[in-house]
Amino acid sequence: MKKIALLILLGLGLTAQAQWYTGMSQKTGLALCIHLTDSAAELYSPMQTTDPIPVSGWSLQGDKLTLECKSIGLKMNLTRHEDGWRGYWKQGLFKEDITLLPTDTLFTLRRPQTPQPPYRFDEDTVSVDYTDSQGNQVHLEGTLSVPRGSALRHPCLVLVSGSGQQNRDEEIFQHKPFLVLADYLASRGIAVLRYDDRGVGASTGDAEHGTTALFSEDAEAMFRAVKGNKHIDPARLGIGGHSEGGAIAPMVAARNKEVKFVVMLAGQGCTGRDVLLQQNEAIYRAAGLGDSLLALRQACMRELLAMPAGSSQKDYKAVIDRHTAGLTKEQVDSIGFGRGAAATMKQQMDLPWMQTFLTLDPADYLPQVTCPVLALNGGKDSQVLARPNLDRVKQLCPRADCRELPGLNHLFQHCTTGSPDEYILIEETFAPEALQALADWILKL
Repeated sequence: MKKIALLILLGLGLTAQAQWYTGMSQKTGLALCIHLTDSAAELYSPMQTTDPIPVSGWSLQGDKLTLECKSIGLKMNLTRHEDGWRGYWKQGLFKEDITLLPTDTLFTLRRPQTPQPPYRFDEDTVSVDYTDSQGNQVHLEGTLSVPRGSALRHPCLVLVSGSGQQNRDEEIFQHKPFLVLADYLASRGIAVLRYDDRGVGASTGDAEHGTTALFSEDAEAMFRAVKGNKHIDPARLGIGGHSEGGAIAPMVAARNKEVKFVVMLAGQGCTGRDVLLQQNEAIYRAAGLGDSLLALRQACMRELLAMPAGSSQKDYKAVIDRHTAGLTKEQVDSIGFGRGAAATMKQQMDLPWMQTFLTLDPADYLPQVTCPVLALNGGKDSQVLARPNLDRVKQLCPRADCRELPGLNHLFQHCTTGSPDEYILIEETFAPEALQALADWILKL
């Protein structure tokens, strides 16, 4: 869930009265904003700092604009069009086409759903110290939110984040989905425990060698830690998660019968290898890759994902070279197998997390879950595809209530294509119908 395309922001004012233009990069991890008048230029990275990065040189000749920032090795070449500017930017060996459209001001990210104090809940800190199955000392800490001012015992949902180490709000691109969930569920009388993953925020522990199975031990430790809280009804205490967390929740419930319900938010029903292949096809199809190149990429990915642990970079390159023989450089780049692809693939495949995820199969735990299960997936999810994964969840766990929510992506945002490229640009954090479906289901238990 964590390796996603990020954003470029560029503002160009080409007259004495400055005007902003905004462009979105589909490939980079930086946010940049350039403000240009007829006498000066400034470069910003507004998602990182409000301080400007100096522009070393720029030139406007007719409809041609060039710009250079030597301090970060960035160059741009743009041509004026009716709707703004089009061209490319490059940094080092990286190069990408970009379109810049007029905007009123410096672009900022709006997150209107993010709750602001005073919240609709009271907060308690919940923490636990334990030794995991690999002998690591782990300290986990999180926030228990309970409906404000209530002395009752409440149903409670323990939330588990998706892949990669995240804070207790599962924050991504300034979206805070777990905080939004906690606030909404509190308004419906439901408590929520959300916690920092090991190695993040207030939690400590070895994350580098972590696997989904190991992270499930963390989730179970937090489940046990909150079970005796005076605000929680242990007969209505469940565990749920998003993406990888949606796999972890039923893993815990399969071995711990004190779990009274399970929520899978974009959780997998297929094997890890199949999920990755489905994801790759959906993302590249959404990006406009044609059928023949898409089929070629999928064939190559199937072979790469099947390679034994410890394979050399040369081995990965040989597979890629064989599948891309006869293609132009542009075609090779379009399917993601350009320069450095073999090294990147080896680096990812050598991770303990990846080796475990590839063989992760819900058939090993979902049939053992005996409590109620709710599985929600967005109909436009391109990371964990709704139909194949919901169908297999239902096959493995017939008791599960499986629902596809139309028009929503992997983060449960209303979207256009479902591509990860859209996540940062969408202002909505969590669709209201998904929030309501979750709360209604818990309250009916």
